Amino acid sequence: MNNREDLKGQAATIIRLGENVLETESEPSHSNPHVNEQKFHDFRISALSFLSRVFGNTSTYYQSFKTEVTQATASRTRRGLGIIKAGQRDIEGDWLETTRGAVTKDVLIDMLKLAKIQKDQSNDKAAVIMMGAILEELLRNLCLKADIRVYNEIQGKAVAKKGLQLTGEAYKKKIYERQENKMIIAWLELYNEAVAGKDENITPSKASQMLTGMQSFLASCSL
Repeated sequence: MNNREDLKGQAATIIRLGENVLETESEPSHSNPHVNEQKFHDFRISALSFLSRVFGNTSTYYQSFKTEVTQATASRTRRGLGIIKAGQRDIEGDWLETTRGAVTKDVLIDMLKLAKIQKDQSNDKAAVIMMGAILEELLRNLCLKADIRVYNEIQGKAVAKKGLQLTGEAYKKKIYERQENKMIIAWLELYNEAVAGKDENITPSKASQMLTGMQSFLASCSL
């Protein structure tokens, strides 16, 4: 099953969860019938996780669902179903190859500029952590485009793959060359050291090399 079909299947599963919630709708004795609270929250959590993983936390889909689908009522559940179905239609179209990639690359470029500001202010650790997060998001987008699954199934739950696993699979698909893969691994290892608090390994020289390399790599990527 390729990535598009996989995502469509996940969306369909969440839609079924929402429809199951509506089956618990109370008698319309008032204007806004309630639904089973536990089933509603299961639907909401699953939907937010899906929208965040696929479209991103800043997407209209995620933000709309988060702010509008807040109460265990039939009307809010229907609103949530509408948002998921709209996202499903985007996945069925050419969203993976066009809209998300273009928007995300612009966002990543802007974020990398913020990382440069941290580097220019000698905040090397902060810069490396920002760049590492940017790199992982870039790798997720490259993998999505190549129909590489960006999560692992662990005990029935989708868990996002880490950067080292993503770059290994991207390299196997020949998304980039061996030398680029080696650089990416080095950047990710530096990022992991920064997150782990191994500050002695985060030098101005390493941070500068990572910034220069990532600027070039991001500019060359087609999302």
